[in-house]
Amino acid sequence: MLFEMRKALLLFFAALLASSAYAQGRHEVNTFIGGLFGEYARMGGSGLFVAGLDSSEHEDDLYDLYEPHYSLKSGPVLTLNYHYFLNPYLGLGAQFSYGAMSGSRWYKIGNKPAGDVGIRSLSLLPELKACIPGPSHFRLYGKAAVGLSYRSGPLAESPVGLAWEFVPLGAEWGGHKVYGNAELCWGSVVIGGRIGLGFRF
Repeated sequence: MLFEMRKALLLFFAALLASSAYAQGRHEVNTFIGGLFGEYARMGGSGLFVAGLDSSEHEDDLYDLYEPHYSLKSGPVLTLNYHYFLNPYLGLGAQFSYGAMSGSRWYKIGNKPAGDVGIRSLSLLPELKACIPGPSHFRLYGKAAVGLSYRSGPLAESPVGLAWEFVPLGAEWGGHKVYGNAELCWGSVVIGGRIGLGFRF
């Protein structure tokens, strides 16, 4: 009887220590840089385009001559996200991103400049993160996020719009509390790859 009580107490304290250690690792914060601004890719991705030229209404050469042309450059997107893990493999949280692109507007006739243009975007997206079981020093995951973006600048079609992002593959490596990560991204916020640093507590 005494042996069974001791065994039960040992199992109880072992479970308590395990749950305490897990609770301390339920929160994570990640910082990322990289990728192309989603609006840049949506406008052609080459950095050079003519407004409305993809429309069937404007297939003549005169439209190309008299409408403004744009030359754009995309900067890297900065992202900060937080997750709370419901269990070791599923986390809920949100991401905050800042992206921007800048450039110039000009007319083909006379190569006349028509001013600088650009767009800036702040996005807030609730996010779901799912991890694949694996070793503690390396794991793979995927993420999905949908939210809103606030856009400003001459090229912004509307101040507020739907924003989304899908990460089909991400990887984390390193220690339990501090680790590196890299992601492949697709969406209206970031397109391409990004790298970052994460903190777990």
